[in-house]
Amino acid sequence: MARTTAFTSTQIINKLLVTAVAAFLTGTIGCSGGTDEPELGLVSGTVTLDGTPLSGIAVSFVPDDGRPAMGKTDSDGHYQLTYIRDTLGCKVGHCRVQIGNTEETIDQFAEELGVEPLLEGDDLVQEPSPQKSTKPKDGQIPSRYNTQTELEADVKAGENTFDFTLTSSK
Repeated sequence: MARTTAFTSTQIINKLLVTAVAAFLTGTIGCSGGTDEPELGLVSGTVTLDGTPLSGIAVSFVPDDGRPAMGKTDSDGHYQLTYIRDTLGCKVGHCRVQIGNTEETIDQFAEELGVEPLLEGDDLVQEPSPQKSTKPKDGQIPSRYNTQTELEADVKAGENTFDFTLTSSK
């Protein structure tokens, strides 16, 4: 004997709703493609030399492995790191910090590390305004802050502030 089942309109609507929600969740989970970007922390701070804010100075955080994050100081010596193009931040973890006079210095750091130098479109420049800061002459920033850096930072998830008070004397 065949058995027939009668559904009420409420049961039909409930089954359609369950099916629609299941289809939506399956599509959302299946299409949520991952990213190859590492976990980043936002990094900013100031750089001074002998108490004077430095403008137009390249700041580079170089992780133990992975892409460096870079920034450039404004007229108040303030910098903010860019990981790549419009993505602010730096890879979470231990980093060597290198501070130099020019963007060419950053390119030199990248070459030494065997990583890609600045890409066209990487927005690391913060326009300095001609005010109370100083841009040191090439070679004025001691090598212990750039090519032979002694500076380090431990970047955490979230916001990080690293101020660097450099001195020209040993």
